[in-house]
Amino acid sequence: MKPSFWKLSQGTQYFSYAEIIESIATGLVYVHKDTGAKSISDLTQVENFIGAPIGDYFYLTHGNEGVYLIGQFSGATNLFSKYGDGWLERPFKFIFPSVTRNRYYGVHKWWSPSDNSTFTKVKDEDLNLFEQEILKPHFDVNLEKFGIKL
Repeated sequence: MKPSFWKLSQGTQYFSYAEIIESIATGLVYVHKDTGAKSISDLTQVENFIGAPIGDYFYLTHGNEGVYLIGQFSGATNLFSKYGDGWLERPFKFIFPSVTRNRYYGVHKWWSPSDNSTFTKVKDEDLNLFEQEILKPHFDVNLEKFGIKL
């Protein structure tokens, strides 16, 4: 079974730097229940967050202020989080830390840090680009580390 990769942004308008660090320390990530769909997508971003299989990977951003880690979902979504008011939380396992503190200036895709999206899947046809734009420069890893050979 080939895992999927997702971009997960805990945006600067909702999360302070300290809250991002706390999120990492507690192994929980958050998406709001009202996070809508991108363009003509069939599912909302929150539906994708809830439905992403345990074992899928994500990389965590703080808007485009930084890329922090690669995590792997380790459990189901909890509909009640410490933030209350519609925030959902999901546990994860820490896989790789970012090796940079750089903002992202690369190709604009829904899954890139520069896009105004919260939870977006990296499509299979974009995996090579994802490796070039995110995995290698921000984590110094390649898809083979995840058992994926293209």
